[in-house]
Amino acid sequence: MFKKNITVSQTSLLGGKDNKSLKAAAKKSCSSLSEDQLSDLFSSKALITLSKLNNRSLVYGSEGGDPLFFDPTGHGDRLFPTVYTLARFPDMLEKLYTYSPVSDKVLGGADLFLQGLILPTDQPIPAFLAGSVRALCVPGNPIPFAVGTMAVSRTEAQQAGMKGRGLTILHSFGDLLWQLGSGAAPNAGFTPSRIHPLPDQAGPEDEASPRAKSSVDSPSDDAEPDSPDQTEEAVPSIESLSVAEESSAPPPNGAVSLDEMLEQAVLGGLQTLKAIELPIQFSDFYSKHMLAHRPPGVTFDLKQSKYKKLSKLLDKFSKDKVITQKVVRKQDTISAVDRNHPQLAGFTPAAAPATAPSSASAPAQAPAGPSTSAGLVITPCYRAPATLRPLFGPEAAADKDRLYDAAEVAAALSSYAQQQRLRGAGGTIALDALLRSALFGKKEEVSVGSAIPERALVAKLTDKLQLHHRLTRQTPQGPVSTVRKGVLPPITIAAGKKRGHPITTISHMESFGFVPDDLAKDFQKAFSSSCSVGELPGKQEHDMEITMQGDLGAKVAVWFTAHHGIPAKYIDVKGSKKA
Repeated sequence: MFKKNITVSQTSLLGGKDNKSLKAAAKKSCSSLSEDQLSDLFSSKALITLSKLNNRSLVYGSEGGDPLFFDPTGHGDRLFPTVYTLARFPDMLEKLYTYSPVSDKVLGGADLFLQGLILPTDQPIPAFLAGSVRALCVPGNPIPFAVGTMAVSRTEAQQAGMKGRGLTILHSFGDLLWQLGSGAAPNAGFTPSRIHPLPDQAGPEDEASPRAKSSVDSPSDDAEPDSPDQTEEAVPSIESLSVAEESSAPPPNGAVSLDEMLEQAVLGGLQTLKAIELPIQFSDFYSKHMLAHRPPGVTFDLKQSKYKKLSKLLDKFSKDKVITQKVVRKQDTISAVDRNHPQLAGFTPAAAPATAPSSASAPAQAPAGPSTSAGLVITPCYRAPATLRPLFGPEAAADKDRLYDAAEVAAALSSYAQQQRLRGAGGTIALDALLRSALFGKKEEVSVGSAIPERALVAKLTDKLQLHHRLTRQTPQGPVSTVRKGVLPPITIAAGKKRGHPITTISHMESFGFVPDDLAKDFQKAFSSSCSVGELPGKQEHDMEITMQGDLGAKVAVWFTAHHGIPAKYIDVKGSKKA
């Protein structure tokens, strides 16, 4: 909060009574401070100043010296020590640890994400509550370099898979609050761009130490571990991706290098990336699109590649103008993709099936296919708007709500090109007036007659269609199929309270073919809990909601997976405290 321009609007000396009140408030906020330490900070002879800043915060400091405490809201209800004070008494707050390479992001103004934490590997994660105060350190350097409040509790963090915002940074070394003081670095490890461990204090928890297995999933550019171990379903660190998705074995020997495999995974991921998903964060692009194009049995370790970081890898494609980057809320994102770029349009995945059509007249493969898991089949499908129905023939005009899977979309474009004699050399299709107006924007530099690779046109066409999902779930009575428009919502299980008693609500079960009334009866038998069914609040909601007595969220999630094969990634549990 002290990264933007701040000015001191008023400064005054505190009287003896105010000095005693400040001392009591400091003791209340930092209960570990001893009486000797408090007396050292607020001696009877010390002159304490109160400075009011234009961002409404209050800063308390010694006259002509360094700021000691600050009140971020100006309400006088909570005091936080400055890094100057933490340098004098490093243990006055409970500490969190992060990697040295992450510290430059925090010093730059970013909050710390949970995946940037160094967690204990041989003991439980220390307890914390949302809003609790923590100091942030780098292992091997005993002095904290930032102070902030926890954005979530330990329970919420574990339920989120240890991903997402963890520590909201209020003040850090080098910010404008720090510059109100002398500016002297606490020790040699403090530099303007990064906090380093001290050579004589680096130990087993230094920046090379692995993170605990419980700290998985994705980071963001705000806080990246140096080389954390992560699982395949985890989202990697943006700045330092060292991932062992399936095993720690090195990639199999072959002609394709790790650099080439990473580049191919980016191109393959861009082909499956839909326009509706843009802008997309780098880490989400990696987990949702790049991993799907990783060769079987291969480990991606960016630290072993020439790029070293995911951001550097994507910078290459940005410089080549395959993608456009944009910073959204301090996060690096992919904001646009040039589907006509030769690198992307001419790319063929190395792992493509041998039976894939290779002739120029064969239909191009659409980028998305069905996802199958334990009796559940999820297939993306598409509905053609009025402007694109001519591409799909007279059947589309007769049935406006007909849905097409990925293969049918590619086949329809191929058939249209054949009928209109638009095919060119090298697997290209010449644009006619319909294709030009329906698939390309006015500012895109293509015209009628332009030859576009068929694969690129399939991707363009898919982006312009209305996305649906067809779900088929196997039941003892036979398969149950449902179709949902747009992005597939997960089953949402949330803990709450009603009249002071814990309750659990379940919604969006219709996406997976469940009938709410029947499901409520199953829950009554399985959990011996009373259930009721009602409408979800909100004008845009059409699904129902089941309300159960008790905190049963975690058990209900396990029940869905065990009895109906619903993968955990399609179940969103919020706030449940019981496993």
